[in-house]
Amino acid sequence: MKLINRLNAIGLCLAALTPLASAQVPSLDARVDIDIVERDLSEVVQYLREKSGANIVVLEGGDRKVETLKLSDVYWRHALDYAAESAGCVVEEDQSGVLTISSPYRVEFVFDDQDIREVISTIAKAADANVVIAPEVEGTVRLRLKNVPWRDALEQICEARGYTVVEKARNILSVVDPAQLERQKVTRSYQLRYIRPRSSRAAVLKSEFVEGQSQPPIGPPSEHFSILAALDGALSDTGDLTFIESQNVILVRDTTQVHETIQEILRRLDVEPGQIFVDLKFVSTANSDLLNLGVDYGDEGARISISGSQIPIELPFSMGEGGWEDSIIASDTGFGPYAGNSTVNGAPINPGQTQVPATIFGALNFNQVQATLRMLQRDTKSEVIQAPKIVTLDGNEATIFVGETVRYAEAKSEQGQAGGLQLTVAEAQGSPVEIGFQLLVRPNVIPGTRKIRMEVIPKETSLSGTGASALAPAGFDVFTVGSAGGEGSIALPRTRSSTLFTQMIFESGQTMVIGGLTTDAETKILSRVPYISRIPVLGELFKYRNEARDRRSLLIFITPSLVHNSEDAEFLLQQELQRRKNRLADEVEALLDEDVE
Repeated sequence: MKLINRLNAIGLCLAALTPLASAQVPSLDARVDIDIVERDLSEVVQYLREKSGANIVVLEGGDRKVETLKLSDVYWRHALDYAAESAGCVVEEDQSGVLTISSPYRVEFVFDDQDIREVISTIAKAADANVVIAPEVEGTVRLRLKNVPWRDALEQICEARGYTVVEKARNILSVVDPAQLERQKVTRSYQLRYIRPRSSRAAVLKSEFVEGQSQPPIGPPSEHFSILAALDGALSDTGDLTFIESQNVILVRDTTQVHETIQEILRRLDVEPGQIFVDLKFVSTANSDLLNLGVDYGDEGARISISGSQIPIELPFSMGEGGWEDSIIASDTGFGPYAGNSTVNGAPINPGQTQVPATIFGALNFNQVQATLRMLQRDTKSEVIQAPKIVTLDGNEATIFVGETVRYAEAKSEQGQAGGLQLTVAEAQGSPVEIGFQLLVRPNVIPGTRKIRMEVIPKETSLSGTGASALAPAGFDVFTVGSAGGEGSIALPRTRSSTLFTQMIFESGQTMVIGGLTTDAETKILSRVPYISRIPVLGELFKYRNEARDRRSLLIFITPSLVHNSEDAEFLLQQELQRRKNRLADEVEALLDEDVE
């Protein structure tokens, strides 16, 4: 009945588990391989959209052919530019970060000292574009253009004369003097999403591998919020920047050009940071082989003792006076008179019943000869597995500790007022000791890849003392302190630690072994009785052999995985559920096998 109930419970757990997700999650840092011939540009864009998860809109030229394109391990954004260029299209990015692909009109011009206003008007008319030329724009240009997108040609011509092209609302372009823009400042607000100043509260990170502790920032955000310094450097001489800390908003009053620069900076910096899920297994094994064979006579071997004779003594009293001492004097028979059956005043000298014992002049005693026959071989194996899991942001340290804190005392010997020693017990200076497992990691995602550079410091500490009593619990050793008449016992912990520090580069989801340390300790003891042990066959009873071998192994398996979004988190969750499903299935199989037996 118990087996059926347990199977039903396991069945319910299995039914709740969903299949493992296998699709790869898109990443804005994705790198791709492309080897295509005669494919539509829209097909290439769809492939890159699935790999990156970016917002890409094909406005024109989607049916154009990409003749030949072969790229290996390149950033997807660069692959998109190459594919669009191969199909005669261009890629543009708007203020919201949406990528658009179009097929702009291309121009071919040759001008010699032509008025710049006329050149701009010619390009706008050919491209059917909305262009406004400011009154201060003047001068001549000399140019030769062939098969160039009209927008690129316009910007290059204006830049050659020191003017700039500003995009207004509803696709209206304005060619103006940058000095004029200085007098046309606008104010815009920028809501920061992921970038935030350091908190006024500092987290305490306890680890012997970290120098110092994090301190809360001191002073205004402008002194420690580095993004403000970067944006301030992009302002014009008369620009102004204000940070509202409570709303995490930046207010900028400056020219349109400066605002475009600030938008570009924030679009690249204010992005969702990558998260790394670290799955680590810390396996510590111990294997002890023990062999006892033969007869153990102890450290001192067989012992034989010989004693001297045993002779009764005569008490120094006057005998035969009828006192109490006459009754305790021994004789051969217990009745005979002392000194030849003589009497004193008619009474025997020793009327007592005590008989003289037989005198022993020597004794050959084998009571202390001890021999123990041992024929034993023992194999002991133990395995300790720690499997911590932790999630942290890209570039941030994270630590996890799983264990307990053990306090212990120390004894002090002091001279009392009476001159004797006085023992006192107090908590030791090094108390408490933490036993368990601690993991410290600091991952860094390599931009443009799914690779992770990681610093990993795992540490395992356990008690290794030999005590097993009320005074000395498991893992403690007992020590005796004090002198004769003032002795005391105290239990102190003995710890064993395993620590590893390494820096490695992982592929997301890749499992690697970062530790493999094996320590062997072998002890052999052979004791035998001289001469007798050399007798064939019989001599084996006078030999004892002890062999002990201890082997300790340390294995550390680590698997970091990138977590970009909820799909990544769901994928990792499904992996963990699948592991549990497999574990439960093994449990069911073991129960069924046990029931059959």
